[in-house]
Amino acid sequence: MVRFLFGDTYMNGTAVNSPSVTNCRLYRKGESTALLTGTVTAGVLRIYVLNNPNIIAGNEYDVRALDGNPNSPTSIPGMATTITAELPKLVLNPINSTTKAISGATEANGIVRINVDNVNRTTVTADASGQFSTISSSVTTNSLVKVEARVGNIYPKLIAVRVDSGTTAIPTLPERTLVEMESFLDVTKWQLQSGAGTSRSADTVNTKDIQSIKLTADKVIAFMRNTTFDIDVSTKTAYECRLYVADVTTLDKVIVYLANDTTLANNISFTINSYELVTGWNTVTVALGSGKITGTFTSTQSIKAMQVRVEPKIDAKADVSFDLVSSVQANKGNILFVFDDAWKEAQVGITSLESKGLRASIGVVEINETDSRFMTNAELKSLNLKGHDLANHTKDHPHLNTLSKADQRTQFDSCKAYLTTNSWTRANDATIYPYGDYNTDTLLALSEGMYRFGRTLTSGLEINTPVSNYLVRTYNLTPDRTVAMAKNMIDYAIQTGSTLVFLNHRLGTTEQMVDTMFWRSDWFEQLATYAKQKVDNQTASVITIADWLLQ
Repeated sequence: MVRFLFGDTYMNGTAVNSPSVTNCRLYRKGESTALLTGTVTAGVLRIYVLNNPNIIAGNEYDVRALDGNPNSPTSIPGMATTITAELPKLVLNPINSTTKAISGATEANGIVRINVDNVNRTTVTADASGQFSTISSSVTTNSLVKVEARVGNIYPKLIAVRVDSGTTAIPTLPERTLVEMESFLDVTKWQLQSGAGTSRSADTVNTKDIQSIKLTADKVIAFMRNTTFDIDVSTKTAYECRLYVADVTTLDKVIVYLANDTTLANNISFTINSYELVTGWNTVTVALGSGKITGTFTSTQSIKAMQVRVEPKIDAKADVSFDLVSSVQANKGNILFVFDDAWKEAQVGITSLESKGLRASIGVVEINETDSRFMTNAELKSLNLKGHDLANHTKDHPHLNTLSKADQRTQFDSCKAYLTTNSWTRANDATIYPYGDYNTDTLLALSEGMYRFGRTLTSGLEINTPVSNYLVRTYNLTPDRTVAMAKNMIDYAIQTGSTLVFLNHRLGTTEQMVDTMFWRSDWFEQLATYAKQKVDNQTASVITIADWLLQ
């Protein structure tokens, strides 16, 4: 087989040149069910694979020539040849703002696309050895440069780097190893432990596979238990739960219990509050260190039982469908520091981060520039040049859920145009919802406008990709959340391999914290120092929104 690059139109190769060999088949490696059928003409093998969803970058496939009519059960598949859907070669050299040279290596005579601060600038063709180089006047200190390698009509491989960083790439996405613990496919294994007003049933609608199990709590608490487990979790650092919430306004909380015994005398429990969930699908990750231990539970002993509990709001009926619980092994997380509105009082926190070589993201409201309580245009320009991201926090900070879809789109588009006009483009299509308010029109407006990101006030750690994610979670540093709690969240992000988005508005004194928009500036300094320690020991990366979108 000829080397195959993901994005190529055909897989090509050779087979025996025989009148009886006119077709071939493609399989996932090691499987016997064919994905595609190709042709063999005079020993030349071709399989059309363009845009086929079964062809995934990095995956391996078996190709077999067929002897005989491919539609006949008597046809004989030949020996398998394994081929990988490879990503194109791409290497990027460090970039500095003095020479403004962007160079590296890709496939021989390959094409790369150059993007500087979220704006496509040019394409460059490599030479016969794969080397490419260009000069971009758009490059300035702290610019974020993205280079993408083209295969066919797509750009499946990218590398991004900060100018003058001395590195060849931004930090990579944290690695997470997941192992399935329970897929909720067998209702009989889950015994309802609660009484009247509760039920459990198979749910074949709200599931990502074959079925989930729906637990109903009608004005009373519902819980069900499975005692058929024997799972080793001694090396695990976290757990992950995928569930569907029919209506989050009727739900108070969900609790998941894992136990060393079938009676739950020795268990660890994880509470997921309704403010950490949304109506619809949720994937929630919880660190082992965040659990509440009852009895003598220990992760060095196997899990013998699992229980899930649904608590509705008063006089409400809550339905939650449990679809998957997995264990997680991770040792690194992402941290973002975000300041909404660009208040003057945020500057002390940004300065603290700068002193440690860290960057922030600032949610900019277009009209705030002329208000003396907020940062001026010159101050925002300085932050942008220092590498901080300026994100889209709308034109005039409305309650989005009170506006039509068209008016919501206008809010985002106007702010994006304002940011673009000022050459603050790195995160101009990353949006932040004022007051955390949004509705289905918000999500449609962003999707139709090709915005890349939307951040809510839903609390928690984010494990989903930020790209086209309009329900990104955050951890709002309100006065009731101490610096110890915030440090714990960093630890939890590391244990879960997730991304922690800290949110601040204004920093000040203890006395100022009567206003819930304030958090103590000395606490922030301690938090930033703790984050820097994690960066130095390589268990965390402090990144900006634009960095995250390119990981």
